[in-house]
Amino acid sequence: MATTTNLLIGTSGFDYPEWKGVFYPADLKRKDFLQYYATQFNALELNGTFYNMPTGERLLSFYERSEGNLQFSVKANRLLTHEIAQNWQSTAQAFEDALKPLQDKGCLSAVLFQFPQSFHYTEENRLYLANLIKVFDGFPVVIEFRHAEWIKESVFEGLEKRNAGIVFCDMPQLKYLPDGSRLKTPFIGKNAYIRLHGRNENAWYSVNDSPNGSARYNYEYSDSELESFVPVINQALVEEKKVHVFFNNHPNGNGAKNAKKLKQMMQA
Repeated sequence: MATTTNLLIGTSGFDYPEWKGVFYPADLKRKDFLQYYATQFNALELNGTFYNMPTGERLLSFYERSEGNLQFSVKANRLLTHEIAQNWQSTAQAFEDALKPLQDKGCLSAVLFQFPQSFHYTEENRLYLANLIKVFDGFPVVIEFRHAEWIKESVFEGLEKRNAGIVFCDMPQLKYLPDGSRLKTPFIGKNAYIRLHGRNENAWYSVNDSPNGSARYNYEYSDSELESFVPVINQALVEEKKVHVFFNNHPNGNGAKNAKKLKQMMQA
């Protein structure tokens, strides 16, 4: 049985009203969601920070509302990954400043930089990534690629050299998406980071999708699918990795249900 210190299981986001009656008690007020969440899981991936630049005060409030019972992974703002501006260094500084209160509390488990499929393996992008990681030296950086071009040994070696990890993504097996099964090991560095996006290939590129990709992530893992991750997680624990498992299949409360089930499997 894994200890809570080296196995972190949770969801990508928590503030979903449709989870009431599925994960949250039906009569629970929205302002109390996080406090309840912290009684069920030991980690949370904050993804609202992607859409709006956080402040230190804002991030510290998550720590306080969860009564210090959660480890946090914070997703980088889109201005650092999807809409990269010429003055990205000032944006990086603002984001770094916002992270420090959580880091000081000892509850910042990871800083997630998720790049879009349009972020190709080019010399310009490789240079940007190297400079970005350098700016966040001292933070637990993990990188998520959405294009298969990045899944190669030279990239793994470059990340390891810079003390950054790579995110192991479970998602549809489509032509340009990374195929996790091609990796000899999905984990680099001290952190083993798994994001489960679901396998809804028919909706992955849906033109009618909502801004936050709810149709894309509308998927519920079966017990057998979840069980396939148990040996992967156990192997990472044997290698003394700090294992993060976050479910991003948030529609209909599926992510929360799947996270609870996997937690039970790991405790068996």
